[in-house]
Amino acid sequence: MSAPAKASPRDPAADLAAQIYIELICRNVVVTDSAAQIKANPENLAKISFKLAEAFQRVSAEVAQESGPKNQSFDMQGVDLASWNTPKP
Repeated sequence: MSAPAKASPRDPAADLAAQIYIELICRNVVVTDSAAQIKANPENLAKISFKLAEAFQRVSAEVAQESGPKNQSFDMQGVDLASWNTPKP
């Protein structure tokens, strides 16, 4: 028996670009009774898809970084958590 082939890791940028490409193609196809015609060059749509996916991921990482923890140097070992719930006089 042979071992099952390992699936190659998926590229999230390529997956996003494929989704964008499909959407762009769907919006640029004209279907008639006898044919289907793509209004834009499919190769250009593919290039745009990858550029849009790259830009989206870059901005998404920036937004995630901005919303991340701000005080990463905070030391929990010097904090007495039990005193946090005691009422202040």
